[in-house]
Amino acid sequence: MTTPYGSGGAPYQHLDTLPFALAVVRDSRIVHANPALLELLGFTREQVVGNSFEMLSVHPQPLLAERHARLLRGEPVPDTYEMVMRTATGERRVELTLSVSGPDTWVQMRDLSGRVVHRQLLQRMATLGASLPGIHTEDEVLRRVFEGLAELEVSYGYLVPDNERVWLGHAFVATGTAAGETRLAGQHLVDVPGTWSPMMEQAWREGSAYGEDFAWEAARFVGPEWAEPVRKHLRRVEPLRSICVRIDLEGGPRALLVVAADWLREEELPSLRLFAAQVSVALESARTISRLSTRNTALAALSRLAAVAATAPEPRAFFGPGTEEIIGLLRCSAVILLLRAEGSDVLELTWAHGASEEALRPFHRLPVRGSMSGKVVELGMPMVLHADDFPNTVREQLRHHDRGSLAMVPLQARSRMIGTLIITFHQHRLMSALEMETLQAMGSHFAAAIESHRLLQEVRGRAEELARLHAELKLAQQQVVEHERLAALGELSAVVAHEVRNPLGAIFNAVATLRRFVEPAVPAATLVGILEEEANRLNRLVDDLLDFARPSSPQPQPIPLARLLEEAVRTATSGQSRVRVEWMLEEDVPSVPVDERMMRQAFLNLALNAVQAMPQGGLLRVTARRCPERPGAIIEFTDTGPGIPPELRERLFKPFFTTKATGTGLGLAIVQRTLNAHSGHISIESPPGGGTTFRLVLPLGPEFVAA
Repeated sequence: MTTPYGSGGAPYQHLDTLPFALAVVRDSRIVHANPALLELLGFTREQVVGNSFEMLSVHPQPLLAERHARLLRGEPVPDTYEMVMRTATGERRVELTLSVSGPDTWVQMRDLSGRVVHRQLLQRMATLGASLPGIHTEDEVLRRVFEGLAELEVSYGYLVPDNERVWLGHAFVATGTAAGETRLAGQHLVDVPGTWSPMMEQAWREGSAYGEDFAWEAARFVGPEWAEPVRKHLRRVEPLRSICVRIDLEGGPRALLVVAADWLREEELPSLRLFAAQVSVALESARTISRLSTRNTALAALSRLAAVAATAPEPRAFFGPGTEEIIGLLRCSAVILLLRAEGSDVLELTWAHGASEEALRPFHRLPVRGSMSGKVVELGMPMVLHADDFPNTVREQLRHHDRGSLAMVPLQARSRMIGTLIITFHQHRLMSALEMETLQAMGSHFAAAIESHRLLQEVRGRAEELARLHAELKLAQQQVVEHERLAALGELSAVVAHEVRNPLGAIFNAVATLRRFVEPAVPAATLVGILEEEANRLNRLVDDLLDFARPSSPQPQPIPLARLLEEAVRTATSGQSRVRVEWMLEEDVPSVPVDERMMRQAFLNLALNAVQAMPQGGLLRVTARRCPERPGAIIEFTDTGPGIPPELRERLFKPFFTTKATGTGLGLAIVQRTLNAHSGHISIESPPGGGTTFRLVLPLGPEFVAA
């Protein structure tokens, strides 16, 4: 910007005749001050000339030096701006206009005090209102309003009525209104409830109102407890007047904006009504944009929730993503889930996010009757409550944990109320209809996930019950078939015993007679021996068949197992010199109640099976020890034979299955049936390297345990 006053080398005396205040600055120091400037500041020429221009500024940062340097560097810097200067009579807001003339910077200063300044301030307020349309969110509109008013150094309060109360949500205290209390100056995000004052009531009805005594209006708002301190503080500054205007939204009143200053007059009402209308239009536009955006966001969140709910294996796998969606959408501080205990009137804490254990303590168990959460469940409709709505004890706990508002949504699955979803906010919060609608929809997803899991568990339980019944039925059918098969086998055995035993008797008699007539050295003696051996094998087959087909009921008595084992093993190894026997019989093995004849036969069958598995000889280890899991004994027969292939193990206990050329296939079947008759069981271990262990578990009956 050029100047008509010549270059820096020209004398400065001609500047003294200018009607406006002017200072010439070189190297950040004042080299000339005309009389108009000295009169405005109230200082002598000696107090000003030669000193830094920053001495006149109340700002801690060297604003003028910084802008002067940028101006000299050719950077784009506003040539006119406002600041507060230090004068002999106190601080004064002035307008500075900077221009460069060679090495000098000319600073023109204009006093902004007076009505002209106020008119300019109202004009700038209107310009602020005109810049608001096009902002996409209500919060951003209000932020721009609050910052703009703060830049104008206008004290204000933004209030949101809530039935009988009025909540002060945001405030700014100008430097001149702080009465020397620097901690009070500046913007404040507050959440303070108050009462209606006459000015606010009139503005709520008519759209605007003027208050001659702001101290009295503020005292009415804060209530009797704080009225006098507030009144005393405000009396320390010049008498403040106030104007209250209404902010409308969606055709109805939404909030109140109170502006306070010593220069306000009733004739400023139209200007502030215009500003309120501009803010209302901007909020309406932002709400429309925000509603569309929020609805799209909510629909996307609900879609994601539905997808998670459909694939979650159990409810807790859904609670985490659901909580994140709620917090992201509503910007709440915590989410708490209470579910109704099955068959009771108690709500139990099931899930929480964003709250400490101490803060959750009041929510662990809540009665349905007599609690706010229970009331939501009983009514079946959502509620938004504030800390002051709760009883004293709960209210203090909520305030202690910084909980200003709570939104409670009932969780309902069809006609069954299953719990409550609680959303908490740090500040006082009013929720829009769209937010409540979205929250209810999210609550429905929570309820659906919980109910689906309950139904799934119920179906699984019924399926397991059906599977159990089916298994029992199948077992019963198998037992019936087995019984019928054994009955048929018994009849066949009777026929065999009658039809085979008689010819066998004749064969045995004939063999005995032949032995008397045939000399041992003749070749025919060998044939007689073969005939006798085969007759004995056939006789054993008939005996096994009869034992298996006509089992007798066991007659258990406590029998020392060591004796039975020794008798069975001695019989099985008789004549087997290449088979060594290793005994591992513990002393504390209890006497198990068994049928002596049946169990001896079972032991003998297992010992014979082990000996026959080692035709070239080997080691037979017999082990008996106390059962560690329950009262009883464990018996093991271990051989060093080639082992049993896995594919044959399942068939070993089937009747008539054998891998031996001379076997009947009934030995192990008789062993298993004997174990079943004694409530025991048998298992097989056969490692790949060879060797087989048959392990028997024989329980001690309840009557013997008690004894």
